[in-house]
Amino acid sequence: MLLAAVAVGFMLASETNSQAVFAYDAVKAILNGETPQLPETKTASHGVFITIESKGKILACRGALEATEPTLEQEILSTARSACQFDPRYHQVRIDPNKSFNVTLTIVRRQEAIDSVRTLLPKDGLVLRSPSGVGIVLPWEGRDPDTRLSWAYRKAKTPEGTPVSLKRLIADRYRYPEP
Repeated sequence: MLLAAVAVGFMLASETNSQAVFAYDAVKAILNGETPQLPETKTASHGVFITIESKGKILACRGALEATEPTLEQEILSTARSACQFDPRYHQVRIDPNKSFNVTLTIVRRQEAIDSVRTLLPKDGLVLRSPSGVGIVLPWEGRDPDTRLSWAYRKAKTPEGTPVSLKRLIADRYRYPEP
């Protein structure tokens, strides 16, 4: 059974929710200096992003549009390590793993070329490619398409108005623990 929490933009599904729990457990273990254990399940790999938040503040967000590991579980673990160890936009994650924090797992399903951001829905992410970089805005980040486009230009280190390639990012997004 699939439930959609449209108001906050997160979906719950038993199999993938278990992936979000695994992502949270992996982050917690890494922050405790422990080695996370891979689950026995082996799911087809996808690109993933892991966002770590505490008290509504983003502490880290790392990931990739394309998978770099053979299974989704390995991809999640690799991305969790990256998020815990280094995100150049934030200070190193320093939270007490016994205190409250959330992990949002975004699983990339596909990208679709678009001509305009006007067709973007809040549940869609945005990928902007330019000669100088790539700007990614994950699903449910901002509601206004023009604002998201501006963010993507900035993330790609590209002046607004420069000709770019745009893609709609279709992804599933899960948070654990749930708000």
